Amino acid sequence: MAESSGAFIEWVDERYSTDIDRFDEQHKHLFGLLNDLYVAIDEGHSEETVGDILQELERYTEYHFGDEEEFMQDCGYAMDCADCFYDHRDFHEEFVETVGEFRERHENGEEITLDVLEFTREWLDAHIGGDDVDQNYSEYYAASVPEDYEYQPGKLNKTRQETRTYEADDTAVALGSDVHVGGDISIPHGSLADWLARLVDRHGDRPVALVPNGDGYASRTFRELYDQAWAVAGGLLEAGVEPGTSLGICAQSSYVWSVVDVACHLAGIVSVPIYPDQSSERAVAIETTAGVDKLVVDDSASAAVREAAGTVFDIDALPTAERESLPGFDDVATDVATVVSPLGGDMETLGHAVTHRNLLAAVAMLGEQFPLTRGSTGTSLVPQAHVFQRVATYYLWDNGAAAAYIPTDDIVAGLQAVDPDVLVGVPRVYEHLSDELQAEIDDLGGLKGRLADGAARDRGKAFSEGKSGSLTDSAAARVVFSPLRESFGLADLDYALSGTDPLDTDLVEFLWGCGIPVSQVFGRPGLTGVGCVTSYGSSSPSALGEPLPGTEVAVTDEGEIVFRGPHVVERYWETSDVMASATSGDWFRTGVDGAFEGETLRRTE
Repeated sequence: MAESSGAFIEWVDERYSTDIDRFDEQHKHLFGLLNDLYVAIDEGHSEETVGDILQELERYTEYHFGDEEEFMQDCGYAMDCADCFYDHRDFHEEFVETVGEFRERHENGEEITLDVLEFTREWLDAHIGGDDVDQNYSEYYAASVPEDYEYQPGKLNKTRQETRTYEADDTAVALGSDVHVGGDISIPHGSLADWLARLVDRHGDRPVALVPNGDGYASRTFRELYDQAWAVAGGLLEAGVEPGTSLGICAQSSYVWSVVDVACHLAGIVSVPIYPDQSSERAVAIETTAGVDKLVVDDSASAAVREAAGTVFDIDALPTAERESLPGFDDVATDVATVVSPLGGDMETLGHAVTHRNLLAAVAMLGEQFPLTRGSTGTSLVPQAHVFQRVATYYLWDNGAAAAYIPTDDIVAGLQAVDPDVLVGVPRVYEHLSDELQAEIDDLGGLKGRLADGAARDRGKAFSEGKSGSLTDSAAARVVFSPLRESFGLADLDYALSGTDPLDTDLVEFLWGCGIPVSQVFGRPGLTGVGCVTSYGSSSPSALGEPLPGTEVAVTDEGEIVFRGPHVVERYWETSDVMASATSGDWFRTGVDGAFEGETLRRTE
C-alpha cells in the first residue's frame, strides 16, 4: 500500500499549512504523488506504473499552479504584491518544465533516480514551507482579505472553464457536428484502493458518513470506514470470493452498503450492484450476465435473487478477517472495478464494465465543476446501486465531505437533521421535494400566502432569463422562501445535483424560485453516470447542457448524441470472458437524439 505521508516527505501543518483548505489539500495531493513515486521506484514497480505517476504529477502541478495563480489575482495579492506574484509564477513555470523533462526522459527509456526525487522534495519543501513563496500569499490572505471573500475558480481565468469546440474528425462514427469539449481535469492515479488509502491519509478522523441511529445521526470517520472495510475485505476473501471475480450487492442504500463497496475495492473484487426494487427477472438476469455466484443481501432481496447465487452473505452479519495486505492494491487503473446496469431498458444493455479510471474520472469531473470545502455534508438519498449516486458519494469523499444516508421514507426529516451543503438526487427526489414545498406554501395564509401565490415559478423563470423578478417576488424570497428553505434543512445548500434525465422545466423554475440551486447532470451507466451539465441559473433549464470538464460530446450525422472521454465505459462484462464492445471506436452512443444550439446541447424528439 502506498502511503501519502511518511518517510520520504511528510506533511507537517506547522511548516506547510497556508490556512487555506483548498490549497492545503492540493499541496497534500502533490506530497502524496511524490510519495507514491518514491514507493514505485523503491519497490521496483513496473515502468508503466512509474510513467503513470509521472504523468499525473505533471498534470496535477499544472492544474494546481493555475488554480493558485488565479486565486492570487482574484483576492488582490497579484496587484498589491506584484513582484512577489510574478516571481511566484516564474517558479511555477520552471517546476512544470522540470517535471515535464523528467516525464519525457522516462518515456525515452532513462531511469528515474532517487536524486530526481530528492530535487523534487527539496523544491516542494522550499516552495510551500519557505517564508518567501506560498507562505507570502497565506499571510496576505490572513491579513488583507475580507472574511466574506469567496474564491470562485474560473471567474477570472475563463480558459479554466470555457467550452472548446473542435472540428469533427475521422472516427468510427460519422459526426454531424463539431466536437464540444469540457475543461481539463486531473484524474487520481492508480486503483480505487490506492485512492481510498490516500483519502484516509488526508482526512483521517474527519466525518465520512452520517448514519441514522434512532435519535438522529451518528458520524463515522474516514479511518473507521476504511478499517471496517479492510476487515470485511479479508472476510470475503477468506469466505472464497476470489480477486477479479464478481460479488453481487442486493440491498437498500446504507452506510454498510458503502462498507461492502469499499471492501470490494480493497480486495480486488468486482462489485455488481443490484437494485432490490426492480423485477426479480431483471435482477437474476444481471446476476447471470455478471457471473455472480456470491451475493450480499438484506431483507429486501427476493427469494429468486437469493436462489440464483451459490453463496449468500447477510449484510448485517458480514464475514471479517485480519489481513496484513489486500490484493486490491495490485489492481491497475484499467481493471474493471464494478459492473453496473440501468434500472430498466433493454436486457442487452446489462453489465457495463466500469474501470477504476472510469470512476475516478467521473469523480474528478464533478469535483472540477462543483468545488467543495472540506467538512461539507452531502446526501445519499438514491440507491447506491445507481452509478450517479455512487460517483457523487465518491466525489464527496474526495473533497473531504461526508455522505448522509437519509432514509427515503421521510426525506424532509432527514434533511432537517443533517442540514446538507450538497443535495444529491434524481428526478423523483426533486419531484417529491417540490410536492412537499408546494404543500407548505399552500398552507400559508394572510400576507405570506398572497406573496407566495405563483411567486416561486415566476421568480425562477425570471432568474433563468437573467432578470431580478418583480418586487413582489423579491418580497416573497425574503418573507417566504428563505424561512421555508431553513425549515426544510436547505438553508446552506451550495449545490443541488440532479442526475440522469432532465427535470421538467416548470419544476426546475419552481425550485430555482424557492432558492434551491439545482444543476442537472445528464449521464448514462455507460458514461459512469456523468456527461453534460445544465448549471443552476442556466437560460436553458430544459437542455442537456454543456460537457462537463474532462468529456467530449458530439452529434452523429443521424442525430444521436455521442460521448468520448475517460469516463466512457468501453466494454460490457460477459461471463464468457469475452468483453463485447460498448463503443463505436472511441465514442459511446447514448441512444438519445439531440442537437447543438450554440454551445448548448438539447434533446430532440
